Amino acid sequence: MEDDPDQRKNKGTGTVVKSYLYQSDGSLRKDPAVEEYSRALKDDKNLLWVDIEKPDDDDVDILLNIFGLHPLTVEDCLVPNARPKVEQFPNYLFVALQAVTLNQPEEEDEEEEVEAVEVDVCIGRNFVLTVHADPIKGIKLNQDRVEKNSHIMTKGSDFLFHSITDAIVDYYFPIIDKLEDKIEDIEDDLFGEADDETLNKLYTLKKNMMFLRRSVGPLRDVINILLRGDFDQISTGTHIYFRDIYDHLVRINDLIGTNREIITGALDAYAKISTNKLNEIMKILTIICTIMMPLTLITGIYGMNFKFMPEIGWKYGYLFVWGLMVIIIIGMLVFFKRRKWLS
Repeated sequence: MEDDPDQRKNKGTGTVVKSYLYQSDGSLRKDPAVEEYSRALKDDKNLLWVDIEKPDDDDVDILLNIFGLHPLTVEDCLVPNARPKVEQFPNYLFVALQAVTLNQPEEEDEEEEVEAVEVDVCIGRNFVLTVHADPIKGIKLNQDRVEKNSHIMTKGSDFLFHSITDAIVDYYFPIIDKLEDKIEDIEDDLFGEADDETLNKLYTLKKNMMFLRRSVGPLRDVINILLRGDFDQISTGTHIYFRDIYDHLVRINDLIGTNREIITGALDAYAKISTNKLNEIMKILTIICTIMMPLTLITGIYGMNFKFMPEIGWKYGYLFVWGLMVIIIIGMLVFFKRRKWLS
């Protein structure tokens, strides 16, 4: 494989373009010059994969004039806001996918949240074009495979597209596994030191699971459409591979549904535990009030106006009573705090 010494970066922008050219003679070239794209596309036995990260207006010429993309496709690539979909064009198939990742919170006490990154893929008879705004692990994995002389570029553009899609879908599993570990930790906390932080973690997990479910549903619909066999760019022999991806998405959807039920159950358990704690607090306070009621009644009737009271003639009696009241208040606050009645 011939290596271009430097990975191309558009001047003045953050755009990164990586490309691989599998030639009809069986050789593989990394990062051929942009000027060679058109010449390479003229040979149907070649396969060109161009990956554009952080595209901008400077890339419009490549998309429009070299690959012949429709202006609407170019708009989808430059402004990633499309729901996963499939669109057929005369010389290529446009597929919008959705990869997911866990963000890294800026604050230590913040929880990780699932984020989606759109991946736009154009599949032609001898090219694959991938466009995305942020790094994608599934893309990087396939780039590493190609650089290690994997066979994925020798089987045509549809197989390369399958490999990219399969890697994107497979990265849902480690994210779900990580969220499941968090759920198990929270379940241990529920019957230990559950507090408002536990509740916030549960709501964040529920939000993440709902986000994953909204991502998986449309993605599964896209794969189902590709399985119908309506597109020339997807050969019949590749359908079995996409069926495997569909099975993975079904499994992912089942895992998400199971975890959502666990989180819902944990929220119900948290509500019941909180109610039980509140009932316990009310019971103890009721006992204290019940004990104090007859004492208050007696002192209220007599007014503590007895002739022979040692404290009446005491010089520091007034200050002593104030000090006693302050000590009682502080003691009660400490007691409530240790019982975790005060947040």
